[in-house]
Amino acid sequence: MTMNSRFALGLLGAGLLLLSGCATARLTVQNPAEIDTTAIRTVAVGHFEVERLESRVTTERNGNWNSLPRRFTPEQTAAISRAVRARVINLLTETPYFQVVFTDEFAALENDAALQQLISAEGYTTQGVDAVLSGKVWVEVDRFDGVDLSKEALTYFRPPNRQGRGGQNLTVEEVIWWPYKAVRGSMALELKMTRLAPTRVVATTLDSRTYGHRIGGSPSGALEGLTGSMAALTAGQASDEAGLPTEILPSFDQLIADLSSSIAAQFVKRVAVTERTLNLTLDASGDETARVLMQAQAWNAAIERLQQVTASAPEPADLYHLGLSFEAIGDYGLARGSYLQAWRASPENLTYAQALGRLERLQREFPQLRKQLQSRETQ
Repeated sequence: MTMNSRFALGLLGAGLLLLSGCATARLTVQNPAEIDTTAIRTVAVGHFEVERLESRVTTERNGNWNSLPRRFTPEQTAAISRAVRARVINLLTETPYFQVVFTDEFAALENDAALQQLISAEGYTTQGVDAVLSGKVWVEVDRFDGVDLSKEALTYFRPPNRQGRGGQNLTVEEVIWWPYKAVRGSMALELKMTRLAPTRVVATTLDSRTYGHRIGGSPSGALEGLTGSMAALTAGQASDEAGLPTEILPSFDQLIADLSSSIAAQFVKRVAVTERTLNLTLDASGDETARVLMQAQAWNAAIERLQQVTASAPEPADLYHLGLSFEAIGDYGLARGSYLQAWRASPENLTYAQALGRLERLQREFPQLRKQLQSRETQ
């Protein structure tokens, strides 16, 4: 055992009991861009045009509905445009694949038509920009404040008088008022990446998201809940408010941010190399020291430990863990060999089969990923 391995084991020994209860190891993998953008390195941020912006507040009282539209000033509309653009750019800059720059020349354009005209006429003066990212936004948000009505047959207990007479159950039909608040929102977002020379649209997507949430109102099993509460009060028990819902509805700004982030995440996967984190299941029957090392992402130390363990008694769990450790450091050939040994020794184990499938996909994508990463090494 090398000095580095002994040092790693010494550091992790204190946390052995704590980590051994965990059943997963965290692994970060890279995904290649779905579209070939190797020729694009610097992206300028263009204008995000708000095509439609509607918001209404609807209230209901005593059966009367009243809907009031919200009016947006040009400043508020511009702020929403910047908020959506910021969410898109934040996701794009999380990966170092592109260099994103802000220039007044492209950001000041009023709409997509102005951008296309500027590019086609080659009237831009900004140098070193390979492509421009622009967008269009459609937003509709409705908020509701109303009351649900339901007629329920409620049972009351009338206690007996002092003479022991009169005790009986009374069933009364009553109208129950259930106040509620709700929000419903939808967003359509068009994202476009336009290359400057030669001029062409490299990637474009139009996607939409919807959101709906409601708090309060007539719940399922309402009568049972009321009966239980009344029984508790009859028995002299105090009502417990800790179980009441504490959820809140998102604000308008938060709703815009969440919807735009969801759409932008799919676009970024199409045009850039991205990373994702996998929580991979560990086999509890494997070597405990190796599992602790893997949970701490000490992959090289785990490999050394597992090679020693499997040299004398190659158990399927240890072979699987060895393959996972090789996969973590990018040695897919050795990882596949270890996974195959584990799966052949225990073909009914679904985790081993899933590991082989995941690795085959990574191997298929690796040439494309390597090409895209190498295109950035000369920057």
